Amino acid sequence: MSAPLANLQLIYVSDIEISTRFYTKLFQLEPCFITPRYVAFKSGQDTLFALWSGGSTPDPAMPRFSEIGIMLPSSDDVQKWYDERCNDETLNFIQAPVKEVFGLTFLLKDPDGHVIRVCPLD
Repeated sequence: MSAPLANLQLIYVSDIEISTRFYTKLFQLEPCFITPRYVAFKSGQDTLFALWSGGSTPDPAMPRFSEIGIMLPSSDDVQKWYDERCNDETLNFIQAPVKEVFGLTFLLKDPDGHVIRVCPLD
Protein backbone atom coordinates (compact mmCIF):
# COMPACT_ATOMS: atom_id res chain seq x y z
CA MET A 1 0.00 0.00 0.00
CA SER A 2 1.33 3.44 -0.91
CA ALA A 3 1.44 6.33 1.55
CA PRO A 4 -1.91 8.12 1.95
CA LEU A 5 -2.29 11.51 0.27
CA ALA A 6 -4.56 14.39 1.14
CA ASN A 7 -7.13 13.81 -1.59
CA LEU A 8 -10.26 15.39 -0.10
CA GLN A 9 -10.85 19.05 0.66
CA LEU A 10 -14.04 19.32 2.67
CA ILE A 11 -15.62 22.57 3.80
CA TYR A 12 -18.52 23.07 6.18
CA VAL A 13 -21.49 24.95 4.75
CA SER A 14 -24.70 26.20 6.31
CA ASP A 15 -26.98 25.59 3.31
CA ILE A 16 -25.98 22.68 1.06
CA GLU A 17 -28.30 23.71 -1.79
CA ILE A 18 -27.07 27.33 -1.95
CA SER A 19 -23.44 26.21 -1.75
CA THR A 20 -23.95 23.51 -4.38
CA ARG A 21 -25.38 26.09 -6.81
CA PHE A 22 -22.52 28.48 -6.02
CA TYR A 23 -19.72 25.94 -6.60
CA THR A 24 -21.41 24.41 -9.65
CA LYS A 25 -21.41 27.87 -11.21
CA LEU A 26 -17.93 28.79 -9.95
CA PHE A 27 -16.28 25.56 -11.14
CA GLN A 28 -18.54 25.26 -14.21
CA LEU A 29 -18.81 21.61 -13.22
CA GLU A 30 -21.64 19.39 -11.99
CA PRO A 31 -21.19 17.51 -8.71
CA CYS A 32 -20.12 13.86 -8.99
CA PHE A 33 -21.87 12.80 -5.77
CA ILE A 34 -24.96 14.34 -4.15
CA THR A 35 -26.70 13.60 -0.86
CA PRO A 36 -28.90 15.86 1.30
CA ARG A 37 -25.91 16.90 3.49
CA TYR A 38 -22.79 16.06 1.43
CA VAL A 39 -21.96 17.06 -2.16
CA ALA A 40 -18.66 16.32 -3.92
CA PHE A 41 -16.99 17.69 -7.04
CA LYS A 42 -14.18 15.91 -8.84
CA SER A 43 -11.13 18.18 -8.58
CA GLY A 44 -8.53 15.85 -10.06
CA GLN A 45 -8.05 12.24 -11.02
CA ASP A 46 -8.22 10.98 -7.44
CA THR A 47 -9.23 14.10 -5.53
CA LEU A 48 -12.50 15.63 -4.41
CA PHE A 49 -13.70 19.01 -3.22
CA ALA A 50 -16.71 18.45 -0.98
CA LEU A 51 -19.41 20.42 0.82
CA TRP A 52 -20.68 19.13 4.16
CA SER A 53 -23.49 20.56 6.26
CA GLY A 54 -22.57 18.43 9.27
CA GLY A 55 -24.37 15.63 11.07
CA SER A 56 -28.10 15.08 10.82
CA THR A 57 -28.65 18.84 11.17
CA PRO A 58 -26.16 21.61 10.35
CA ASP A 59 -24.26 22.93 13.36
CA PRO A 60 -24.26 26.75 13.16
CA ALA A 61 -21.37 26.88 15.65
CA MET A 62 -19.04 24.94 13.32
CA PRO A 63 -16.31 27.26 11.99
CA ARG A 64 -16.85 27.97 8.33
CA PHE A 65 -13.80 29.98 7.36
CA SER A 66 -10.89 28.76 5.29
CA GLU A 67 -9.03 29.70 2.14
CA ILE A 68 -9.77 27.61 -0.91
CA GLY A 69 -7.30 27.69 -3.77
CA ILE A 70 -8.05 27.57 -7.48
CA MET A 71 -4.75 27.35 -9.30
CA LEU A 72 -4.65 28.17 -13.02
CA PRO A 73 -1.73 27.58 -15.41
CA SER A 74 -0.46 31.19 -15.52
CA SER A 75 -1.04 34.77 -14.35
CA ASP A 76 -2.54 35.50 -17.79
CA ASP A 77 -5.11 32.75 -17.14
CA VAL A 78 -5.86 34.28 -13.72
CA GLN A 79 -6.54 37.67 -15.35
CA LYS A 80 -8.71 36.09 -18.06
CA TRP A 81 -10.73 34.11 -15.46
CA TYR A 82 -11.29 37.31 -13.47
CA ASP A 83 -12.22 39.37 -16.55
CA GLU A 84 -14.81 36.77 -17.58
CA ARG A 85 -16.51 36.80 -14.16
CA CYS A 86 -15.86 40.19 -12.49
CA ASN A 87 -19.26 41.61 -13.48
CA ASP A 88 -21.20 38.61 -12.18
CA GLU A 89 -23.16 40.04 -9.24
CA THR A 90 -23.68 36.57 -7.74
CA LEU A 91 -19.94 36.31 -7.06
CA ASN A 92 -18.62 38.24 -4.06
CA PHE A 93 -15.20 39.54 -5.15
CA ILE A 94 -13.30 40.95 -2.17
CA GLN A 95 -9.99 41.75 -3.87
CA ALA A 96 -9.27 42.64 -7.49
CA PRO A 97 -6.22 41.05 -9.13
CA VAL A 98 -2.94 42.05 -7.49
CA LYS A 99 0.63 40.97 -8.15
CA GLU A 100 2.06 38.81 -5.33
CA VAL A 101 5.39 36.99 -5.05
CA PHE A 102 3.74 33.89 -6.54
CA GLY A 103 2.00 35.75 -9.38
CA LEU A 104 -1.30 37.47 -10.08
CA THR A 105 -4.06 36.65 -7.59
CA PHE A 106 -7.54 37.77 -6.52
CA LEU A 107 -10.02 36.81 -3.81
CA LEU A 108 -13.74 36.15 -3.56
CA LYS A 109 -16.01 34.68 -0.87
CA ASP A 110 -18.55 31.88 -1.01
CA PRO A 111 -22.00 32.12 0.65
CA ASP A 112 -20.54 30.96 4.02
CA GLY A 113 -17.63 33.40 3.97
CA HIS A 114 -14.92 30.96 2.88
CA VAL A 115 -12.21 32.90 1.05
CA ILE A 116 -11.39 31.63 -2.44
CA ARG A 117 -8.00 32.56 -3.87
CA VAL A 118 -7.44 32.29 -7.61
CA CYS A 119 -3.74 32.25 -8.49
CA PRO A 120 -1.21 30.69 -10.88
CA LEU A 121 -0.02 27.13 -10.44
CA ASP A 122 3.02 26.80 -8.16
